[in-house]
Amino acid sequence: MDDAITATIGVFSGRPNPEISLTGEAAERLAHSAKRAIGQQSAPPPPAPRLGFYHGFIVRSPRKLAQRLGLPEEFRVYQGVLTEKVGREPKHWRDAADVERLQVAKAAVDRAEVVE
Repeated sequence: MDDAITATIGVFSGRPNPEISLTGEAAERLAHSAKRAIGQQSAPPPPAPRLGFYHGFIVRSPRKLAQRLGLPEEFRVYQGVLTEKVGREPKHWRDAADVERLQVAKAAVDRAEVVE
């Protein structure tokens, strides 16, 4: 979808990683939170993911939507660190806006709605 942000939940489970699509106000909220973290406070890289465990979110936006929202087309958020690629180099920022926590909460709500 050209108008949706996709947040893929990284879990080493042997099954496809679940995805959340964000459009409209939800996409705007994510963009606002991410922009409060990106470029603000550098951080060390997050720890390497471990087999069989949660390893954060990969957030992808179509180019036009990313430009409109002022986001990188792709970034990862894991253990309090938001990572974007600038050229070939990763830049790590402290997740001061709790992007990861908010996406975990959104995923839990979405999952509960599917189960009901």
